Amino acid sequence: MLSRNNTNSRQAIIETDRLYLRAFTEGDGVHFYKINADPEVIQYTGDVPFEDLASAHKFIANYDAYVKTGIGRWAVIRKSDHEFLGWCGLKYHPEERVVDIGFRFYRCYWGQGYATEIAKATITYAFDELKYPFLVAHAHLDNSASHKVIKKCDMLFVKDFDYDGLPAKLYRLENSKYDLRQITSEETWPVRHPVLRKGRPLEDVYMEADEKESTFHVGMYYNENIIGVASFMKDANSIFTGTQYRLRGMAVLPAYQKRGIAELLLKKGEKILRERKCTLLWFNSRIIAVHFYLNLGYKKIGAEFNIPLIGPHYLMKKEL
Repeated sequence: MLSRNNTNSRQAIIETDRLYLRAFTEGDGVHFYKINADPEVIQYTGDVPFEDLASAHKFIANYDAYVKTGIGRWAVIRKSDHEFLGWCGLKYHPEERVVDIGFRFYRCYWGQGYATEIAKATITYAFDELKYPFLVAHAHLDNSASHKVIKKCDMLFVKDFDYDGLPAKLYRLENSKYDLRQITSEETWPVRHPVLRKGRPLEDVYMEADEKESTFHVGMYYNENIIGVASFMKDANSIFTGTQYRLRGMAVLPAYQKRGIAELLLKKGEKILRERKCTLLWFNSRIIAVHFYLNLGYKKIGAEFNIPLIGPHYLMKKEL
């Protein structure tokens, strides 16, 4: 059973039959110190013991993930006696632009199903409450216990990879409430209008190339409600060469932003363009989105310029 704020502790974030999660508090430093002092607990993590108890307290005092990303690792508390068992939660990795689920427990609580119970509840919370489209998890190649927990959570193996210098396995789980598919131009309007043309007439969302045979539109749905769109139009810019398409109308509803939706829309479009033998995708990017595109391999071309009624932009491109 999963619920929010439904225990005797007002700090509870997630609750299961036996456990609840809460944010770290000042006194949790002692638990971090003791857990990391057990060589079997940190054997496969790449972590080292805290130098002393003061260092562990400082770590807790400086833990800012809740403020910076809105998510984080949380304390796992047993409901029957409010005992601190370990931690579990979510972590955003900015370089990879993914959110992972992780956990760590006192060794004396291993083998009792606590990790699987709270990890499953955390995944449900991440998908239903926070609306992430997918999560990842990783475990050291030899950490068989963690692999079992991850697999019990229905996460699927992706690949072997290097994680901070250690051999690891990467897993991924998709949120089944999301559906990414090609759509019609009219289906883009419920997102284009409030995000890109807010306060302007509905007809302003229409673009001349929307209905061309070469144009295609991609939409992301959550529970059958469209929440993100992108349009790809065959259009040649004279300063580029090759078979070109132009990205237009990329938008995600505010409630679903910062969830990786835009990247999924863009990658879907890129895949279709490669199948169509397109060699270059270009577009005019709003200033606030430039960093996002740079992280995905796009390049700025020339100087900043202004589009009337919309604002400052940069020309950007990516060779496919």
